[in-house]
Amino acid sequence: MHDVIVIGGGGAGVMAAAAAAKEGARVAIVCKEPVGYGNTRMAVGLTACAGLTGDSRENFIENMVQSGEGLSRRELVETLVDGSREALSLLEELGHTFTRNQKGELADHVISRSGGHSHARTLQSSGAGIGIGQVLRSAVAKYGITLLEDTLALELVKQDDIVCGVRLLDLATSEEYTLDTQAVVLATGGAGWLFYPQTSNNRGSTGDGYVLACHAGAELMDMEQVQALPFGITHPQAYRGLVCGEPVVAGPAGKIVDGDGSNVLDGGIFKMGRAAVVRAMAEPIKAGRVTKHGGLLLDLSPNLAGPDGTVFRDRVRSSGITDTVLTAYGRKAFDWEEPWDVLPTVHFMMGGVIADRDGDTTVPGLYVAGEVMGGVHGGNRLGSTALTEILVYGLRAGRAAALSAKKKPARTTVSTKRESSRKVGSKGKNRPAHLSRRLQEIMWKQAGFVKNRRELLSAIDTVSALQKEAEDLNVCNETVYNLELLDAVELHVMLETAKLILTSALLREESRGAHLREDFPKDGGFPWQKNIIIRRSANGQLQHRIAGWKS
Repeated sequence: MHDVIVIGGGGAGVMAAAAAAKEGARVAIVCKEPVGYGNTRMAVGLTACAGLTGDSRENFIENMVQSGEGLSRRELVETLVDGSREALSLLEELGHTFTRNQKGELADHVISRSGGHSHARTLQSSGAGIGIGQVLRSAVAKYGITLLEDTLALELVKQDDIVCGVRLLDLATSEEYTLDTQAVVLATGGAGWLFYPQTSNNRGSTGDGYVLACHAGAELMDMEQVQALPFGITHPQAYRGLVCGEPVVAGPAGKIVDGDGSNVLDGGIFKMGRAAVVRAMAEPIKAGRVTKHGGLLLDLSPNLAGPDGTVFRDRVRSSGITDTVLTAYGRKAFDWEEPWDVLPTVHFMMGGVIADRDGDTTVPGLYVAGEVMGGVHGGNRLGSTALTEILVYGLRAGRAAALSAKKKPARTTVSTKRESSRKVGSKGKNRPAHLSRRLQEIMWKQAGFVKNRRELLSAIDTVSALQKEAEDLNVCNETVYNLELLDAVELHVMLETAKLILTSALLREESRGAHLREDFPKDGGFPWQKNIIIRRSANGQLQHRIAGWKS
């Protein structure tokens, strides 16, 4: 019996587990991949922190609220800002280090200003995401947390409408079983893999937490708000979608040029938010004024003409965010002597499960933390706030789950009998990986960038057709690490997550934040500064409401 089960082994998951364990709870982490992997490990390690010299709490909060374009929940933003210092300090206690100046202070040149921020408040990490991942793994051992890697969460089990267990799939044996618990924390990340190859996310980002929560009766908000970073690699194919920068990288003089040689943006890009730059890039890309690789050209060479041009370039490169340029495009591009071919790449889900400041959802016993949670970033996430979010809300959700578990009376133990997955050895017509690729292609083309009603309706029909095909899958009969079985489980999750995204995108008839509608190119003003809420009815149908006014 575990008091708390955390689903997800990235930054949010491990911080939640550590916080729960510090409260005396018996904790287990369930994760598809090795703990400390996922998008946390792939991150550059830039982390926004409050309370630094020259900044203020109010500035940080207002930057996030304004960036969210009316969709952020202010109390969640305030919680992130107020909890950032404590959360980052705990990460350093666990062994991570943020870069300091020669005096050992978080000040001066070691602090940068990420895109959309009015002040410098972003810290650099030693060892980047890999370093964070190693620290997370050591934390699991330090707190004596039970670790179930290569394990998928299939379903949240409820008793008297309270979450009391998790149905799991052990990839090592292809067996399913159930673990009982007093509380569950979902820290499963986002769903960027739905848009592969035009995504910076790792392959485990398939939307698991959204579907688990939705099936358990939780409500989700603003699932249409899928953020793309403006600068992603376009070629070679093996590098496509990888991040090569965000707006601040463009510097004061950088410019974006379309395939016809016309300026799209000329100077001032570094002061713009991610959504604003993507919005400016959308028109020439949609019109076909692109390079032979399908992107636009980011020319940073004008920065070198300035008195501190090379200093600025070297400072940007020291963060590691442009490292992919060297291997993809070569030394001259890396030195800013040649322009980069760039295309927006899906990076982050702002929408997610509705929860309060402690990650507590509308389903008793269910908590969320990190990217799976909605309401913090609204329509547009500021640079370097994702790692801050997973640390702050991981801690809060873990503590809250542990304290809640202590107050609950013991329940009837859920069956732990192991049974072989019925999907193994199925002889259907369709391979899961093939259906996944078709889904990803349609999501990028019709829902990943600029959307319209016709294409969204077409995409919904296609997803429904793929769901029918997914009822007839061919999965080999291997029982030890059957990757086709993994594909089959994730396919169903991806299809349901796609429906959530497409339904929300169809409902929001305006362009706001990361959500761009070709048929509604302008924002709808104050009446649309509301959250689109989706839930699953008892018969499996999606229901919606728009918070604050009748739908």
